[in-house]
Amino acid sequence: MFTNKIREKWWIITLFSIFIFSFILDMYVLTRYNLSYGMDGPFYDLQVLNILKTGIPASNDPPLVYYILTPFVLVSGNSFFGIKIGMALLGSLMAFPAFLLTEMFNEKLDIGSKIPALLSALLITVNVFYFQLIGDFMQNLVGVLFLLLLIYFAVKWLENPKEWKKYGTLAIALLLCNIFTHIYTGILAVILFISLLLLNWALISYKTGKIEIKGLKILGIVSISVIVGLAVLFAVYPYMFSKFTTVLSFMNNSSTSSSNLTGGNFMSPVIFLTVPFILGVIVTIRIFYNGLKEKINVERKAISRKTLLSWAYLVLTVILISLIVAPSVDSQYKSRFIELAFVPIALMVPLGLKFIENWLSKRYPSKRSLKLGLISLIAVIFVVSSFYTATGEFSGMGPSITSDQYNNLVSLKENLTANNIDTDGIILVNDYHTGYWVEYVLGMQVETGNLSEIQKEYFNRTIYAVTLTQNSQSQLKGNSEYSWNPLLPYSFPFVGWNFDNSFNSAGGQKQLSQSPPGDFGNATGQNKSGTPPTGLGNRGQNDKVSPFNATRTDPDNAAGGGNAPNNGGGSSGDMPNQNLNQIISNYGTLIFSGSGFKIYKIS
Repeated sequence: MFTNKIREKWWIITLFSIFIFSFILDMYVLTRYNLSYGMDGPFYDLQVLNILKTGIPASNDPPLVYYILTPFVLVSGNSFFGIKIGMALLGSLMAFPAFLLTEMFNEKLDIGSKIPALLSALLITVNVFYFQLIGDFMQNLVGVLFLLLLIYFAVKWLENPKEWKKYGTLAIALLLCNIFTHIYTGILAVILFISLLLLNWALISYKTGKIEIKGLKILGIVSISVIVGLAVLFAVYPYMFSKFTTVLSFMNNSSTSSSNLTGGNFMSPVIFLTVPFILGVIVTIRIFYNGLKEKINVERKAISRKTLLSWAYLVLTVILISLIVAPSVDSQYKSRFIELAFVPIALMVPLGLKFIENWLSKRYPSKRSLKLGLISLIAVIFVVSSFYTATGEFSGMGPSITSDQYNNLVSLKENLTANNIDTDGIILVNDYHTGYWVEYVLGMQVETGNLSEIQKEYFNRTIYAVTLTQNSQSQLKGNSEYSWNPLLPYSFPFVGWNFDNSFNSAGGQKQLSQSPPGDFGNATGQNKSGTPPTGLGNRGQNDKVSPFNATRTDPDNAAGGGNAPNNGGGSSGDMPNQNLNQIISNYGTLIFSGSGFKIYKIS
């Protein structure tokens, strides 16, 4: 009897196996080096450690992810390791909503096989874009998890209007979670949710021949919730308003320059030009079209879940493709939406597989084994395609500084007094990526930009400059080329046409002298909590949000190369707008020199 239950519920075991495999793969990739990954390095560590110290993060980004990751740091006792565990778990959890969303189409296609839904679960957790997000843009990855859950519960709510207390409350809560996770995925979630509500209201009103008042009330409640949520976000984190307006416009004065119309981003739409994805889009359109012709239950006044879900998929696809191909969209925002391409691919490619399965069932009803064998073979090939492309990204994932440079900073931290460094001083850095590491280890306030402005703003504080002295880094590229194959959702090791690897636009630096894989204890001076040897420094309560964090620590700019920190702000004052090397040459006095960093006293 137990064996029979296993045979009946084999898909549950397989689904959990996919989740476990994804988690183990994430941990393997993320723990090859002991330091935090990506261009932004310990940005998340800084936020979590500040929450543990003061109760609030040190950044003006939406804070939900930082609070979610905090318990993992507490349990693990190490900020580097704890955040990696948290992100691996949150990312792997996407397998479950992806599976459930694909299964919601089963009633329409009348297919008993769970293979397409299981394929969805794997495609969404094992792909090249997923690993780019977990390495560089973790907030966006968590936003995708909330987005998938939002779509699922919103559809469950609209197909069961009487269940609004359960599904409706969850849907609105998840919408707010998205808003407080990241502005990009948050706005995408708002657009998808509002579009679902509008479609539901419009179809019910049209099919019943009268205006659906209840639908208007729901739209009003959701609109008020969104407005209140955004108002709270902007009130607590004013910097989010400028990012919000940027998302709405997606424009930049330089966005039409040739640099944005050529190179990697120009070729990025090829990721959608595959037979599996196009077939999935066609099947989705067909499901939606058939749903428009369906009659509704007058008493329930509900649209079928397949119609609503196919509409959400189409809206998501149109938004992403439009933003990717539009020449007016700035490259740094375009690259972010390219990285979200794995969501429609993972959700719609399995629908094409469902269609093939349905066709085989009708054509050869007695040959179930043949049908399952063929569908399983196609699914396995797709899995190999996705996994192969993802592994090309692994070699390009790592910290933005070397272990020697980190150890240099730790050594400097232990000898600040001996080196006559005022802990209340300001550290001027070449870019905010280096700044995160300097701030994390030294615990001092970090700035980028114009020296004159910094001196005016902090006229009574000593200003220092930190530079990297190791230049043996190369760009983090992973797969330098993307082998596009029209017959597969991703590339393949044997055949394909090579294009620039456009989805590696986030950049970064590969370290040639990193710690050995799996070495968590070689960083001199790092204690088990992952904090600097003496904590976060001597910042007082009024300095919890440093100007570096408040005005310049924007991880989202990493995709486009940042905000040109070398050029700083204006050019007013006695000292011209110079890069860091010029400032050091003209005003700097060397006070510390190590194998990884040098520190100069400027004024």
